[in-house]
Amino acid sequence: MEPMVPKTEDLCPPRPGGAPEFHGMAGYPAQPKLVPTMIVWSHGGSEVAVEGSFDNWTNRQTLQQSGKNFTVVKLLPPGVYQYKFIVDGEWKYDPNQAAMYDEIGNVNNVLEVHEFVPENIGGVSGFDPPPSPPSSYNNLEPCSEDYSKEPPQMPPHLQLALLNVPQPIDTQQALPRPWHVILNHMYVQKGSPNVNALVLGTTHRYKSKYITTLLYKPKRTSPQEQEQLDEM
Repeated sequence: MEPMVPKTEDLCPPRPGGAPEFHGMAGYPAQPKLVPTMIVWSHGGSEVAVEGSFDNWTNRQTLQQSGKNFTVVKLLPPGVYQYKFIVDGEWKYDPNQAAMYDEIGNVNNVLEVHEFVPENIGGVSGFDPPPSPPSSYNNLEPCSEDYSKEPPQMPPHLQLALLNVPQPIDTQQALPRPWHVILNHMYVQKGSPNVNALVLGTTHRYKSKYITTLLYKPKRTSPQEQEQLDEM
């Protein structure tokens, strides 16, 4: 089925008083820049042509065969166009390209032409990282007093690791979802009199799952400390 071609009087109704038709908009050129646009058919055939709304479906242009593809280059102003192929005398559309229904239900391919904008290579320099400030290279080396100071306090929200969560009464209940602030942090359990080991733990997230890895290392205790642990 051939695409429906609008009548000329529907597209360009007569103007009262025979006023000349105005093309374009105020402040813009009447003739926009033409953009080279390639139309490709890659579904076989012996003779392939194309018609479209770029010339109101009035001209049929034959595509040139190059290997397995049929191509043609048209100079089109920026805009949206419908077109369809004629393959060995039969109207066809390319299912691998954008398509739409016209007013009477025919399926036509759709082509959107954009005005060519040359690439500004110099503008890429704006994405370069800024240079390091000179003040970042003249910091004083740490002295012995710096190493004798107490380390900074750990943020309190890092205490919410899974190792600190009370064990639920129902052992079948799943552990709560870890807070995102504790992810990828190392947890060290120390100072617990009931655990004679160094406990390290860290929690990672993979997609919607959370994985907690624990490492236990027994501590070396003296005979006196071992007796105290046995009495507890």
